[in-house]
Amino acid sequence: VCATLVLMYHPLPDASAALRESWFMLSVHRYFSYRLVWSGEDHQASLAAAAWIGAGPPHGVLPLANLLSVAAINSFLGRHFVGAPASVVFHTPFLRYMTCLGSVDVAGKSIARATAAGVCVGMVPDGIAGIFRCCGEDDEVVYLRERKGLAKHALHTGTPILPAYSIGNTAVYGAWFDAWGLMEALSRRAQAAVFLYWGRFYLPLPRRVNITMLFGSPLHVDKPPVEQPSQEQVDRLHAQLLQAIEALFDRHKHALGWGHKKIRFV
Repeated sequence: VCATLVLMYHPLPDASAALRESWFMLSVHRYFSYRLVWSGEDHQASLAAAAWIGAGPPHGVLPLANLLSVAAINSFLGRHFVGAPASVVFHTPFLRYMTCLGSVDVAGKSIARATAAGVCVGMVPDGIAGIFRCCGEDDEVVYLRERKGLAKHALHTGTPILPAYSIGNTAVYGAWFDAWGLMEALSRRAQAAVFLYWGRFYLPLPRRVNITMLFGSPLHVDKPPVEQPSQEQVDRLHAQLLQAIEALFDRHKHALGWGHKKIRFV
């Protein structure tokens, strides 16, 4: 118990910059042949936009693509960028060390403070629930159709949304969970994944697959911010986000060897 409490609450070093550019992170990027991809004017649009919230599904067993993007964007693109994991991650033994790359709590107030200060924030919009949709499927299944909180937050704060998608992240691990939804219900209640997973050699080691993070052009919202966005406004912006993510996937999937797959939102 004492050892667990120490792992949960001991102070973490403020070494984000050094860690992002360390030999270890560079080695992890090479392990996955990790790439960031824009097309056309999307890159310049993302650099010129105000601080945005990046929405990058799918979660997969572990959102490694999103985690690596924190190091890559800060080190190579010149924008201050942090991740936004679930609150429980900050006090989960071992997982909490990932927050050393640069993180804020996924709560709306924390994200709003970061973007107001000019910091871009990335999140996995399908969350833990997405784990139980993407594994064991022939296509890319993203649990995002009814998750409209990000659209509402963007309208309320006037923050652009940057659509993104990671190809390869769902192939890093395999997973098993019960067909009755008990593990999913427990995971969502605890905000921590409860299931069995495996990777390389059927160990917890991630498989060495190519991971590519695709980025689109920011979706801008009306200024000034809307104090109480209507359901119609939320639905419209959310539909634009889903369309942008699907367009990203379809635009690049053939070049990345995933042309046989399609994306489905549930």
